[in-house]
Amino acid sequence: REKVYLEQLLIDLESDRVTGERGVASAAAVDDAAGKLLAALQDGGDAADIGDAELARSVLWAGYAYLPQGNTTTYNEMISTGALGHLKNPGLKRAFGEYYGRLSSGRQWDGLMREEQIAYRAAIRGLLTRDQFAWARRNVGRPIDATSAPADFDRADFLERARTRPQIVDSLRSMGEVQQRMREDSSDMVAEAEALAARIKAELGRP
Repeated sequence: REKVYLEQLLIDLESDRVTGERGVASAAAVDDAAGKLLAALQDGGDAADIGDAELARSVLWAGYAYLPQGNTTTYNEMISTGALGHLKNPGLKRAFGEYYGRLSSGRQWDGLMREEQIAYRAAIRGLLTRDQFAWARRNVGRPIDATSAPADFDRADFLERARTRPQIVDSLRSMGEVQQRMREDSSDMVAEAEALAARIKAELGRP
């Protein structure tokens, strides 16, 4: 029975590794969008190298957050059934406790990021029309032709209105700090999941 649980934990850890990689990639993409929006807002010119389509999409994308969550299903089952206490390797048992304990403590950033998202959404409210917002949502994460843009997007008017809202810049910077921590947590998840998986494979006598 122990082997069955360990095999299932390997599946969970592979899922965690993929989740962590997605978290790192998402943070990089969101940072890129936030950087473009900040550049346009703070540039004396209109950041001409940033197209209208990219600018409009960045308004929405900059406020996105991917909250990586580890898969604790098998570990929780092992605790509830008492299987964890029957592991033959005490060092491995301790490693499980440390790994899943860190996953749990990392959830404290979820609430903070959601608060920052709410503040950002309030700051950008009304900058895009309903149709423009829907366009941005459809195109988040997709390649965009540099010449395409949402309907009736007036760049000069958009920037003029956005620059009267200093809370946008404040919110982007605050979210950037939390995104950095989440990027680090995601990177740690990848490394720790790989390390724990290697220990399980060694316990099972697998390469």
